Amino acid sequence: MYIDNSLRSYLDNLSAKKPAPGGGSAAALSASLGVSLMSMVANYTIGNPKYKESEKDAADIMVKAQQFNAELYDLIDKDAAVYEKLSSRMKELKNDRESLEHALREALYPPFEVCKISAECLKLCRKLVDCGNRNLISDIAVAAVMLEAAFFAAKYNVYANLKSIRDLKFIEDVHSVLAPLEDAMPKLKEDILESCEDVISK
Repeated sequence: MYIDNSLRSYLDNLSAKKPAPGGGSAAALSASLGVSLMSMVANYTIGNPKYKESEKDAADIMVKAQQFNAELYDLIDKDAAVYEKLSSRMKELKNDRESLEHALREALYPPFEVCKISAECLKLCRKLVDCGNRNLISDIAVAAVMLEAAFFAAKYNVYANLKSIRDLKFIEDVHSVLAPLEDAMPKLKEDILESCEDVISK
């Protein structure tokens, strides 16, 4: 829907007075930008004689980053599609609790996946600091910032849908995944930025 069209078209739609794309889709895009930067750094590391010893680590990171990015491409569009569907049916769903719960869970899924992918990719980003091409260390820092931003942006979209869900077990399960990440992500990002700053200052 959006992933195969121009960036200008996406941003025009994002800024328009319409329900989708919105924050969840933008969060997926933010994560994808971070992951794409990681792939770029890995590409500049692989095949460079200076990084022969870390080439395998960089190659492994690139493979995983590409796999995650494929999922994020899908989530950019999927979030827009499910939220547009939910928005268009909200009035009729108010009188059908079971269908409403299903629709809310469906809308919650894309940003929830963005949260999990962002967390996994930030761990890869930390590894990239140690093995990646030092000439692109600032790109690693930008990737870390984008991934943390994507996580928290997606998290708010998860909670926006979660507040209307009544299944307490489902709510507990979602919180059990996100709560530890809410603490871990900022600390990991700061660790990455400090390491990047150490490289830049040398």
